[in-house]
Amino acid sequence: MNTIVEELITLGRDVKILYIEDNKGLRESIVNLLTKFFPHLDYAENAEKGYEQYCKNIPDILLTDIKMPGMSGFDLAKMIKADNSDVRILFLSAFDEKEYLHEAIEIGAFRYLSKPTKVPVLIAALHAVVVVINNERHKRIFEKQMSDIFNYQNNLIMMLDQEKPILVNRQFLDFFGVKTLDEFMQLHGGLTELLLEHQGFLYSTSETGWFEAALQNPGKLFHTKVLNYDSEARHLIMKLRTIPYKEGFIILSFDDISDLNLMMIFDGNTAKKDQKFQDCSAVMKLMNVIKENGSEVKLHNFYRGLTIVNSAVLLKMEEKKIVLKTAYSQLKAIKLAKNITVTSELFPYSVLCKVTNLIDFDQQTVTFSDMQFVHESADQRVNIRLELDEERHSATLFRNEIKFLGKTRIIDISICSLKVELDAMPAGFAVGDMAKLAVVLESYKQPLSLSISGSVYRIDTLSKTFHIVFLFELSSVYHDKLLDYIAKRQLELIREFKAL
Repeated sequence: MNTIVEELITLGRDVKILYIEDNKGLRESIVNLLTKFFPHLDYAENAEKGYEQYCKNIPDILLTDIKMPGMSGFDLAKMIKADNSDVRILFLSAFDEKEYLHEAIEIGAFRYLSKPTKVPVLIAALHAVVVVINNERHKRIFEKQMSDIFNYQNNLIMMLDQEKPILVNRQFLDFFGVKTLDEFMQLHGGLTELLLEHQGFLYSTSETGWFEAALQNPGKLFHTKVLNYDSEARHLIMKLRTIPYKEGFIILSFDDISDLNLMMIFDGNTAKKDQKFQDCSAVMKLMNVIKENGSEVKLHNFYRGLTIVNSAVLLKMEEKKIVLKTAYSQLKAIKLAKNITVTSELFPYSVLCKVTNLIDFDQQTVTFSDMQFVHESADQRVNIRLELDEERHSATLFRNEIKFLGKTRIIDISICSLKVELDAMPAGFAVGDMAKLAVVLESYKQPLSLSISGSVYRIDTLSKTFHIVFLFELSSVYHDKLLDYIAKRQLELIREFKAL
């Protein structure tokens, strides 16, 4: 009985009840009992006043005597049922005649209780009716959410009240090989133990639980690794959605993308590239997941080293092409760069799109194809690398204190590296060798002169020239001066880009 009382207190907090009884002593006694469970309580001494109360507050439950002066409880119930068939009616009567019971059934009564009613019997009846009312509300909320979620017919869906699962769809039950939610809860107790540890995926750790992490990021797409009914690890994309008009209610949806074989990409122990890195269809399928969830991606381009980043929305997917809508400035950068890097929290790595098929400035859209995952891309640069004007700098290369007589030009520079172009390669020059560069950079006030000692990090041999990347460290004074120069160079490039 204690459990029923506790549940009635919890479930009754959002339920409206109207109580009608002409006996003053009995009415006051029952009202005292009802106030313990129902904050939203109205009561009246006869059916006429009871109907006035009904019209004001439209209760969920009508608890009424039958035999009263004036209008009877039956007549009142018929009027209310004609207006609102969802109202649940409990009759209280001192009469046990069959005709009373039959009429109550015809009206659609939820319970017919004899007077005087024992308190445990009344509490049990009230508990039963609020359980039905709450279950029906849950179903209506769930059905409303189901209609709002676009193209989720094949997804696993779970609805929670706070953290307690209350409804799931058929795909969810089939995935875990159970017939009901109760059976699922008895077997697993929830999702926590089913979300397996995997690098880059969502699961519970000693620091935080999976639910808390997802709740802090509603709408975000999470990778999850889940065991199905056959103990097979499946790769599911999970999304948590809160319900704005019903506090505490949450929808979880899971999209199975196991066929893409992407779990090994996230595994840090996998040393070699998988063939899926080159598989455009895998990228397209992930893009489709993003489109169906209404999520955004980030587009990255560079204008002479200046980073141009904007959000984009997927509008259309056709064969191996996708159409994105993005900012005008991003379209300008794409036109100049010809390719584009796309990032998303859903992607294990950045996506490089090497072929731009169409840029429509009027519609602010871009269509591109030839997509693949890349381990490293320009959007992951730690330091800003900016291109320099050829006429506003000079550089001289020294190796073993001997001046290189060929032409030396700086292509780009950062706070810890620079790339130079040589028209010839010094004899025996190799990766790891040390060299010195005397660099002069023109600035607004006075030229910045740097004496740089660096090691060769990379050598690229082109058709007529050589590109060499040097890594270096500067003293704090020259470090700050170069940092200031780079900041001013950024402003120059911003103005230059806007003027295009």
